[in-house]
Amino acid sequence: MHPTFSVLCLVHGALLAAGCASGDAAPEAAPATTPAPARLAIEFVPESESFAPATAEYTAIWQEDGDRIVRAMEARTGLTFEPGPIRAIVFEGVSMSGFRDIPMRMRASYPPATKRATLVHELGHRLLGEVATRDFEDHPVLFLFLYDVWVELYGREFADAQVEVESARKGIYDYESAWRTALSMSAEERAAALQDFLRGRR
Repeated sequence: MHPTFSVLCLVHGALLAAGCASGDAAPEAAPATTPAPARLAIEFVPESESFAPATAEYTAIWQEDGDRIVRAMEARTGLTFEPGPIRAIVFEGVSMSGFRDIPMRMRASYPPATKRATLVHELGHRLLGEVATRDFEDHPVLFLFLYDVWVELYGREFADAQVEVESARKGIYDYESAWRTALSMSAEERAAALQDFLRGRR
C-alpha cells in the first residue's frame, strides 16, 4: 500500500484499520439517534363497567397525544413529571388531579374535546404539585401556561372554546376571573410570570 494512502486513512478516519490494510472502504456507521423521552404512564380504570366506553376514550387520547402533552408541558414550565404510573379513575363527578399515589379522577360524560382539555388541566395540577404545597390554590399559576399548551397541542380555536367551558363552571373556585386575568396578559407575559413564581419555589 502507498504510504500516503495509509496516512490519509489515519488523518480522516475514512477507513477502518483493516480496510486501510486491504484498501477496502469501511462500512458506514449507523447514524446517531437521540433516545425518545421517557413516556409518562397513565392507566385509566372505570369506576364501574358503565364507564368503560369513556375509559376507552381517555386511553385513546393518551395513546395518541400523551408524549406531545408531556413534552409541551415540561417545555413551557421547565418542570418534569414524575415517571408514574398514574392511576386515573373514570367516573361521573368532578375531575381531580390527585397527587403522586393518589389517583386522578376524570369525568366520564365530557365530550371528546373537553376530555382532552381536562386531562391536560389535571396533569398541570400534578406538575405544579411538585413545587407547590397541596393546600395552595394553583389555578392562577396553572392558567399561566395551560392556555398556551392547549394552543400548541390543538390550536387557538380549541383553546378559546375550552376557556369558555371552564369559565362557565360554578363552584368554590372562580374560573372565569382567573381566566380573564391570565388572558389579559400576552403569552410572553404569562411565561415570564410563571418563571417568576417558579424561581421562588425552587
